[in-house]
Amino acid sequence: MLTSRTFWTTVFLAASATVYLPSLAPADPLKPTLAEVNAVEDVLRFRTDMIADPDKAIRAFTTGGGRTQFDTVAKEMADAGSGKAGWRYLLGTSVFTIAGLDAKRTLVTFYNPWADITLFTVWETQRAGRRIVEAEWLPGDMVRAERAEIEPLPLWLRGRKYRPAAVADAVVETVKAIETRFAEPQIAVWRETLGITDGRAYHRIVAPIVAHRLFEMQMRLKMFAIATEGEEPQTNALRVAVAGFIKKAGREGFKLLLEEARETKAPMRAALARINPYTMRTLAPVAYVAGEGHATIFLQPAATADFMISARYAERVGGYKLQQIEFVPYAAAYQATQSQASGAPLVK
Repeated sequence: MLTSRTFWTTVFLAASATVYLPSLAPADPLKPTLAEVNAVEDVLRFRTDMIADPDKAIRAFTTGGGRTQFDTVAKEMADAGSGKAGWRYLLGTSVFTIAGLDAKRTLVTFYNPWADITLFTVWETQRAGRRIVEAEWLPGDMVRAERAEIEPLPLWLRGRKYRPAAVADAVVETVKAIETRFAEPQIAVWRETLGITDGRAYHRIVAPIVAHRLFEMQMRLKMFAIATEGEEPQTNALRVAVAGFIKKAGREGFKLLLEEARETKAPMRAALARINPYTMRTLAPVAYVAGEGHATIFLQPAATADFMISARYAERVGGYKLQQIEFVPYAAAYQATQSQASGAPLVK
């Protein structure tokens, strides 16, 4: 979870180093108020319920215009082919930020780096509790800059950057843009800031692009679950390799996998060796890239989108050989860029 009035409070432990994510909020980040705690709990409960039963969660957490807008997004997902699975993939692999954590109106923004889609939600304190009263989904380009052109590829797939680093960079860049452009004073005019006051035009021209991008990312992942007639032998070999990776990670952690992945760097080996296998039991693929003779698979546990694991394979006769594993905690990646910008030490 990435939360904020920028980022609320996050502590990442890896390789015996403690990295603290500072809060820019006036409240003490180590002593959040009850209202702040309740707000974060509401968001986490919403995300969990949307993964389990989107229809029920929408009824429970939205009201008025917020429900109408969620229904519109749901229809766009269905029209593109995603159905309810679209909500599960969108929110199940999203980080989120919060602006106005203890205010009457709170802006909660979910960002899915794999599809490069952002879901804006405005929460309002009502008699029955906090409810979503406004909502919209957008391509990341519109969030990161004014009057931006919408690129066909998600940000992390553009250019020739090392893909695990590109995913982390996409999260950091987008979250920074959200924090800069949509801080507390801008919550009331978030639509104006995004340039989408004409909802009909937006949903006629832009929203279908968002919906089809989400569906395309989902369809790419089907190959890990379902064999298709006439598929290439390499496809099944990769499916088998990834299934073996998930099984080993969930049973004994990364010890045996690191014996295979000999190109994994020493600091990363130390971090991976300390991960409790229990947290890997719901590991599943969320994206992948493949080329001539190689493939990189990205995985996350179902319970959290705080981090991702990447596994790079080389194609060999009769299968794929694991070469390198990366563990990328998004909060630590954000902290690293903040520390570099300020000159402050990363590790305390």
